[in-house]
Amino acid sequence: MKLICKVLTSLGLALGFLCASASVANAQTIKAMTVNYVSTTGQQVRTPLTYHRSVNGVSAFGSGLAYSTSGGYTSSKGYVKKVKGYVPYQLQKDYAYDQMPASLTVKYIKESTLARRVEKQYLKQINAYRATQGLKSFKHNKSLKSKAIVRSKELWQKTSHVRPNGQSYNANLSGYAEVMAVLPAYFLSTGIATTNTGLGAMLVYNTNGLVSYKKTAKTASNELLTCDQEHRDTELNKWATYSEPAFSFHADGSGMMAQLFELGK
Repeated sequence: MKLICKVLTSLGLALGFLCASASVANAQTIKAMTVNYVSTTGQQVRTPLTYHRSVNGVSAFGSGLAYSTSGGYTSSKGYVKKVKGYVPYQLQKDYAYDQMPASLTVKYIKESTLARRVEKQYLKQINAYRATQGLKSFKHNKSLKSKAIVRSKELWQKTSHVRPNGQSYNANLSGYAEVMAVLPAYFLSTGIATTNTGLGAMLVYNTNGLVSYKKTAKTASNELLTCDQEHRDTELNKWATYSEPAFSFHADGSGMMAQLFELGK
């Protein structure tokens, strides 16, 4: 009888060991991924975050409608964060558990830097098209540029040709004219749109994942040259000597654009 008990005990211990071994074999190692947030100039723009996963991977932008049994439909967030004063410079990808790197860097470009670079491309495109129509290129004007930058920021308060102070550059005999374009938010919880969806001016990223100043500008210049005859006529006017565009971007990728024209001498 004692011998039988010993055998059963040994068998039980062996089975327990095997079950424990199987449990350990099935368990996933907890992986850690540290995300660094830096600007294109190498400056840290927010505190690094570390994500720990034992099964699922990490999403770059999250999902728009993630269902929770306790809270219903909620929006899950990814590791790409909105940083005030900056816009993501490079698209990021989702990582499955097996692909998770130990660390990665998300780069951001300063909103004002992005704006100035897009503006340069925009006016270059407008002047190039004017040349095909036998029209002179618009000249730069420092004072007009300052006014345009102010207008691009005012559009966040009131998207209208009537300024917050009640005035308008489109007033009769003012010596000025204005066009504007709205860039909808494409840095969303579900990602960033990378192709022109026909909604007008928008932020565009190249196939290499980097923001494109030229393509972003093109969506705005194309919109204002094709949206209707009035805007096209303003872009192709013969009376203005100077013209200055100004873009204003927010951290979610949305933007406002104002272009002013001045009669000059």
